[in-house]
Formats: sequence, C-alpha cells, structure tokens
Amino acid sequence: MNKGERRRQRRRYRVRYDRIVIMVLIFAIIILLMTSCVLAVTGKGEKPEKRQPKPKTSQSEQTSEPEKDKEKEKPTDGGKSADTTKAEGEKATKAVDDGYTAETHTHDEIFMGDLILINAEHECKFIDGDLDLLSLVQNRNDYYSNGDYVTKLDRTTLSKLNEMMEAFAKSQSLETTNIFVQDGYRTYQEQLDRHNSGKSRTFEAGHCDYHSGRTFDMFRMNDDGTTPYFTAEGDAAWFADNACRFGFIVRYPEGKDEVTGEKARTYTYRYVGAPHASYMHENGLCFEEYIAEVKTHTKDDPLTVAVDGVVSLIYYVPASEEGDTDVTVPKDKEYTVSGNNFDGFIVTVKK
Repeated sequence: MNKGERRRQRRRYRVRYDRIVIMVLIFAIIILLMTSCVLAVTGKGEKPEKRQPKPKTSQSEQTSEPEKDKEKEKPTDGGKSADTTKAEGEKATKAVDDGYTAETHTHDEIFMGDLILINAEHECKFIDGDLDLLSLVQNRNDYYSNGDYVTKLDRTTLSKLNEMMEAFAKSQSLETTNIFVQDGYRTYQEQLDRHNSGKSRTFEAGHCDYHSGRTFDMFRMNDDGTTPYFTAEGDAAWFADNACRFGFIVRYPEGKDEVTGEKARTYTYRYVGAPHASYMHENGLCFEEYIAEVKTHTKDDPLTVAVDGVVSLIYYVPASEEGDTDVTVPKDKEYTVSGNNFDGFIVTVKK
C-alpha cells in the first residue's frame, strides 16, 4: 500500500468518526428536551421552597405583654441612665444620684496628681503622663532667679511659683527679688547618684519628694555673695502667711520630724494646691498628717476649705485593690481628682 492510499483510508476513518459523534450529540439533545417537557407537564420540575429556620426567642421576648408593661414602669436610677459612656478624651462615667456621677480611674492614676505623697513608706512610681515638665530658666518671670540651668518643674507648679514671686515682689514694692530657686525634679538615676555620692543622704532613690516635679528649694543671694537657705523671716515673712494661697507648703516644717521622717527644712517647698495648703497652714499639719486627715472625709462628709472667697469640698475615695475605680464626682461643678500614691483618690470640688 502506497502513501496515497494510506492517506485516503485515514480520511475515511475520520469522516465516519465525526458522524458518530454528531449523532450521539443529537440523541442527547432530544432526550433532554423530552425530559424537560415531561417535568413541565407533571409539575415535578418546580423547585421546592426553602424552609426558613425558626428564629430564636430571647428571654425578654418570651415575657408576656403584661409583664413587659410592668418592666417599663420600673424606674432606673431615678430616671437617669446608668449606662457607661466614654467620649474621646473624657473619663467613662456612670450615673450615681442627683448631682453626682461615677468617673472611672485606672489603677495607675493612684500614683498621679498634685497630692501624691512620696516618702520613705511610699515610693514614686514615675507614671507616664503625670508631669508636664518645663525648664525653670526658660519659663520663670523676672521677679526671681534660677540657681542653675537644669532645674525643671511641673507646668502648674511653675506657673503658681511665678504668681507667688510676683505677688511677693509687688507687696514689697520691688521690681525683682534676691531669691533664687533650684533643685526641682529629679529622675530615679539622678537621685541614686546623689544618694551614693553623699550629696543627698536622707533621700533614697524612689523615695525622694523631688521626684514629684512639684518640690524645689529656695535660697537668697546677698550683696556680699553669700547664698543662705531661704527662711520666711524678716522681709520674707510674707511667705509664712501667703505661700499657701498659691498652693505651696513647707514640705518639712518645724516640729514634724518624726512624722515626715526628715529634719525640718525651711527652704524646701512643695505645690499641693491652694485649698490643701491653706488647710495645712491653718491647722498646723504637715503633708503626711493632712493626707491622713482627708482619708476620714467622704462625699457625704467632705472637708470644707475657703481660700480668697472660693469654697472647696474635699473628700477621699478608696481605690479598688485591682483594676479601675469608680470615683464619685459632681456633674455640674469644677473639680480635680488626684491619687494619694498608695491607696486612693482625693477629690477637690469648687462649690
């Protein structure tokens, strides 16, 4: 068989194969059409409806209509919502009673604020966000001087210090004074170095009130070049009665060595806020004694202090042992909340 015959034979096989495939397809189409017609006539070709699952009924939906009406009549917190809400930049709050709400404070906030007590018993925790430190040399006014170029204080403390120095200078008809300030905020490492070198033997690192950023030392610059420690005597006697009006106390006053754990120092001042400083001044209390006194006062029995015509109500709220604490505060009055650095919060309300 030559090549031509082989090609013709292959061509015939291909034609026959194609015909078979075409016939099979035609038969398949005919069968499908007949099946569709039968299903259409008998109705068996319709899709069955899907059965929707029965929705679950909550316990409240199972309550009968009369019971629902009774529930609507029940008062909740005197008609006020008790839901916790929290807007951006605001504390979460809950309604408590008329005029008050519960403000949520974290555990770390126990160790923050103008009234944190730092001493041998209560260590500073250095919580982020507690302080807004400013350089004294760059932010003081012209009524006093800086003793160095590194001293820093919390913003509020420095602002009140400027106000106090200006008031003192004007009371003496002075354009400036010979007072200078230094030894403000200290880090843990700075105090550790000072303690180890013998420059600050009494204050161990972590237990130094200068960590608060609200404590500083004052000195005088005499004409002869001497720089004695500041005392509220002579022309500076003004400070004895007026420093408290600006929120300052002598941190280690005379006769309180056993309570503070430190020898009396006439030149170390601490900012705590006007109502607190004034109460301590009027009642001869040191900081430790005042914190203990405040702990005996609640929202319903607050400490009442008047300074320059402004009345403040002060009370204590114990902190939860773990987690957040709901601190009761007024709804429509100005107030501040400070931790005491060990077991709770002190609320100060402007009446």
